[in-house]
Amino acid sequence: MIANCALDGFEVVEVTNELPLNRLGGVGSAIESLVSGFRALGVRALWYLVDHHYRPDEVQRILREFDHVAIGSLGELAKVRAPVAHVHTYHHDPEVLRRGLHGRRTVFTVHSLLRCEAESNAIDLDHAVREQEQTFAACDQVVLLSNAELGHYRRLGYTALNPRVRVVHNGLRPPPPAPWGQRDDRTCRIGFCGRLVPRKRPEHVQWLLREPEFGDCLTYIAGRGFSPYARDLMADERLAARVRYLGWCGAERLESFYRAIDVLAITSIYEPFGMVALEAMARRVPVVCTRVDGLVEVLGDAAVYAEDTGYEAFHAAMRRWRAMSCEALLAMTGRAHARYEAEFTDVAAARAYRKLFEALLRS
Repeated sequence: MIANCALDGFEVVEVTNELPLNRLGGVGSAIESLVSGFRALGVRALWYLVDHHYRPDEVQRILREFDHVAIGSLGELAKVRAPVAHVHTYHHDPEVLRRGLHGRRTVFTVHSLLRCEAESNAIDLDHAVREQEQTFAACDQVVLLSNAELGHYRRLGYTALNPRVRVVHNGLRPPPPAPWGQRDDRTCRIGFCGRLVPRKRPEHVQWLLREPEFGDCLTYIAGRGFSPYARDLMADERLAARVRYLGWCGAERLESFYRAIDVLAITSIYEPFGMVALEAMARRVPVVCTRVDGLVEVLGDAAVYAEDTGYEAFHAAMRRWRAMSCEALLAMTGRAHARYEAEFTDVAAARAYRKLFEALLRS
């Protein structure tokens, strides 16, 4: 184990595969906001990084730039002295995790239900699903990101594994202020942000460019590809000049992405929470999305919804967005931003977790 601090005096140890550097997806984004939220509330947390994908130079950067970090194995968790362990990990051995967490109260935040991931991506995740299910049974408290996820948890029979389940929404730290100035051109730019996996349907934002009424548009796709599915998305070479694959975007690259686009399209058929929707809301970027799962819970009436998850419904929703007046768009993004500030900030999420930890220690 390597650490940049002592291993005691903490209220909680946050066990994660990702920290806010070169992150793979939503877990890293959620951790980034927990870091800032806990700091604002004075919650003493140790960030414990296991089974990570970082290069040696990135490990050194993490230790240099983030306070209270330890990097080690699940077995070495026993060396950390904190009354609560908050687990965000995936791809772990449940028995090794259980031994490492012995002697403290445990909270397992589920960033997506892997059985739902398997169903929506049409892939075999049986081994990972079993690991997740064993962790449900082993921990004191399960946390889900939305009431929609709670519905899936019940549908899958998981209350038999652990009935102690709560919903805590993700939060987002306020984005930096956008610089003054306007774009040099008025080309319409459609944004997509997220992992390039089948359940997110990133091909829909490319197919849209074939439609006559979107002939003046570009598509910006921010996200990592993990499979031949992602590499083979651009099948129509006629569209290649109008699609920008940006890869993973974080920090200033992410800010540049949101400043560049006119609308964020979320075409998922399963979305446990919808962190990218929250990112757009905080930046007053309009959202067109499917009416599924956590997206509705986060966005409320502050989005243009497709009637189903098919391409034609998405196309129709995008036409409705394009027909909206400037006044209507400003009103919608204003409502979205107000929802973000009222319910989904980094401090709101940190406060909910602090309350949960305190209740767990009293029980």
